[in-house]
Amino acid sequence: MGANSNVTGPYSMMIAHARDGMVLQNLEGKILAVNPAYEAMFGYRADELIGRNPLEFAVPEDQRPDAETIAAFRYTPDSPIFDSYEMIENLRADGTRFWNQLSFGMIGAEETGSEPMVVVSCRDVSTQVSTELALRDAKTQIEYSANHDDLTGLSNRKRLLEFLNSDIISALMQRGSVGLLQIDLHNFKQINDTLGHEAGDAVLRQIATQLRGIAKGGNLACRIGGDEFVLVLLNVPAPEALMIAAKTLAGKFNEPLVWEDHPVHVSVKIGASMSSPDVDGDMLIQQAEQALYRAKAIGTEPVLLYTEELGRTLVLHQQQIADLRVALLEDQFVVYLQPQLNLRSGEVIGFEALIRWKHPTRGILVPGAFLSAAEQANILADIDYISMNHSLDALASLRRAGFADLKMSINVSGSILGDINYPNLLDWAIQSRDIPVESICVEILETTILENGDMDISNAVEKLSNMGIEVALDDFGTGYAGLAHMAKLKVDTIKLDRSMIMRLDRDPRNKTIIRAITELCADLGVNVVAEGVETQEQLDLLYQINCPVIQGYGLARPMPLADVEGWLRDFIASGNRLQMPERRESQLLRLKR
Repeated sequence: MGANSNVTGPYSMMIAHARDGMVLQNLEGKILAVNPAYEAMFGYRADELIGRNPLEFAVPEDQRPDAETIAAFRYTPDSPIFDSYEMIENLRADGTRFWNQLSFGMIGAEETGSEPMVVVSCRDVSTQVSTELALRDAKTQIEYSANHDDLTGLSNRKRLLEFLNSDIISALMQRGSVGLLQIDLHNFKQINDTLGHEAGDAVLRQIATQLRGIAKGGNLACRIGGDEFVLVLLNVPAPEALMIAAKTLAGKFNEPLVWEDHPVHVSVKIGASMSSPDVDGDMLIQQAEQALYRAKAIGTEPVLLYTEELGRTLVLHQQQIADLRVALLEDQFVVYLQPQLNLRSGEVIGFEALIRWKHPTRGILVPGAFLSAAEQANILADIDYISMNHSLDALASLRRAGFADLKMSINVSGSILGDINYPNLLDWAIQSRDIPVESICVEILETTILENGDMDISNAVEKLSNMGIEVALDDFGTGYAGLAHMAKLKVDTIKLDRSMIMRLDRDPRNKTIIRAITELCADLGVNVVAEGVETQEQLDLLYQINCPVIQGYGLARPMPLADVEGWLRDFIASGNRLQMPERRESQLLRLKR
């Protein structure tokens, strides 16, 4: 950097060695630092520039704003100046003029460590614009760059808005014959993480090529974000035709792309919207975004068309997210506890803590009613921490009541497992309540591994295991590679999903599979818990195949902490007997000894 620079760190190193002229300014336009190329370009020393606004010296006098305007100048983060190039005539210290191509970037306070800054790149393009034709070409290129994506060459969001708001397209939209598809690469992050950004860029370019081939005859293909594309289709006769086109496009991506002779599989979600007389360009985009948002939330269909009903659903969904944020502030979450029973001893060995939302108007809500919204609102980890603390409070309360040998199983999501502070926070929470660490089990869904990757989960599991905390693989049997996950993660317990238990007394093959899993786990020293046990027949079969632990409505439904102590005392007083919901209320079934 030039002399008198008060900017240090990686930005000063990067800017100092840049070939273009570079200047750092504060939001008032005052120069904080310049590099040698900038000094050479304008003919000033850095110490002559620090603290001045370039408008004071760089703009020719016949074009220069007045002093009052310069004094009032301020950059704003949402200024369109950050989305485009500018080419202006500038003035050197010796009075000569030159054409300067400028691009502006904002550096946030979190990156600078102090205050937001604006970095301006300057390039002398006088040679390119020395003739009228060269000037026209340069302006054309700048306009092209302002309207197109650098990586793929597709139109960008700016061009998309201009296209939709043009007179011709607006007229077509009034007729209801314009369709818009917003396309999201569902697994693009995984491609970048596993194959690298070079492969990711290659995938984006190949997708752009496919979309460009479709965008003929006046249609428009755009890249509007890192992994998001838009395709505008004209003269679409009906929503049904738009859905056919969208599903055909989604089907094309079932065929793998190729990078360095390796197949790369891409998964897409598409939100579709259809124009109507009361829908403008901005609203058409918004409706496709909402359809895409919903398609990603549902996860079962690759394509979803915006409808008024979907719009109403999204309004309710957004209201639920708002209610969730209030619930966090007002601590409207509680845990219900469901007992787990050792089939051999007949003893209750612990409980699984299940989060519930005590909604002020809708009553007690189970996780399926709100966790999707919580995930999309990025507050899932917050709910996990609330669940953790309430679960530990519940166990501490039961221990004070005389039930000292119980375990507590706590469910966690990928959001909280990705927090490097989670193991330490959990350890602190356990110790602060004087709970033995071996009394805690952390349950991880098998689907969480698929979504977050084996390596990320393995690191978290290793930390928890080193602390002495039991780790369970929940909903075992619902994923694609349950045994592989069990081997890689070295979990202490697997929980057989209730879908497997439901078929136990109807499907002999299912019984054989569960027996094999139970025997394998016994050889590996891994505990097994059967979830969703509801009938006497299921209990008998699990007993026969030596399944160690059961959990389900047949034993008890999840209950609030206030009911648990009484339930435990009644269970013990009854001689460790189970009452199954299928049987008459008066019939108690004693566990086999």
